[in-house]
Amino acid sequence: MKLGDKIQRTWRKLLTPLVGNIPAQGYWSSAWDYYQHYQQEGLPGLCYYPYWSTYQEHYPVPRSIYPQPHGAFYWTTVTMPESYWVSLPKATVLSGRQSVGSVIAHDGKVIHDSSRQWANQPEQNEACYHKFPRAIPTEKTIAVLGIGGGGMNYYHWLTDVLPRIHLLKHGHIWSKIDSFLVDEPSPKLAITLDILGINPSQIIYTYHYFTLASPLVVMPQFPRAQYRWRIDFLRETFLPHRDTTATKIEKIYISRSKASRRRVLNEAEILDYLTPLGYVPCWLEDLSFLEQVSLFSQAKRVIGLHGAGLTNIAWCPPGARVLEIFPSESIPSYYWVLASQVGVDYYYLLSLNFPPLPQDDTVLNLKQFQQAVEHLETV
Repeated sequence: MKLGDKIQRTWRKLLTPLVGNIPAQGYWSSAWDYYQHYQQEGLPGLCYYPYWSTYQEHYPVPRSIYPQPHGAFYWTTVTMPESYWVSLPKATVLSGRQSVGSVIAHDGKVIHDSSRQWANQPEQNEACYHKFPRAIPTEKTIAVLGIGGGGMNYYHWLTDVLPRIHLLKHGHIWSKIDSFLVDEPSPKLAITLDILGINPSQIIYTYHYFTLASPLVVMPQFPRAQYRWRIDFLRETFLPHRDTTATKIEKIYISRSKASRRRVLNEAEILDYLTPLGYVPCWLEDLSFLEQVSLFSQAKRVIGLHGAGLTNIAWCPPGARVLEIFPSESIPSYYWVLASQVGVDYYYLLSLNFPPLPQDDTVLNLKQFQQAVEHLETV
């Protein structure tokens, strides 16, 4: 963010409590409810485009050295809700607080299930009780891509933000979009927008902290589920851009030694064991996005602590194997699901230190780690 943008953002935040207003006077629980109510009136510009109907996904039970799988991996069958985009005439887009990308319909009600606060009760949506900057009118058709919060994180950018673009490329709406409201990606991820055909001149970053009133707002579904089509889209879009002449590394150990948290404190000991087995340590922060795509597209084994770097198993060939290590009692299942969708065999290991170490760092039990790696290599 440039200095001028920071100053404007701070100034708007200071003025909002004095001259701002509460943008929403009520809510629609879902975009579908709003569409159903007004489509009978023939509201110009209103459209609901279902991309993928509801369906079930099935995930294989993960493998480990434990007699029973952890409770985090209990739900092996999940029902996925419908995927869609909706266009709303004379709507307002919020960019601030927890409501980044929230949309206020023409009747003054916030579309709750398509906002970042979808998990709360609709009446708790802050668009209904917090002041926001007064709306700035624009004649441009705006597509909402930003999700706020972790939107700039490598995992969420690839699996939550970019798939919203994929939704918009189906139906008739893409050519009508003038601007995209989006979280600012890291410099290495900016290339993804270019590959997907979004010009820098079309981008409005969510950090500006303002409210925009547009004649037409296009709102792809807020990411609330781990759809298989997201991963198919990523692979079809970015694998063709990989460097097939890059050095082939079949066994990867993802090092977090340069990170500020969630590190393996006895990593030297771990590498002494892994190196003779053919594993190569990789520091992903040193690689560009396409270098990471190229690296993992040839990997057959991946070992790493829980973290965004494991998103790269999206590029692995089916039949590869991944071992995810959890350094705390928080056991997110993101990468189990992702691996299942790619066709990568998923293994996990718990490395819980008592008392827990600061910053979710861990010291791996070498004997237990060796058992897990042997299991990865042979079973």
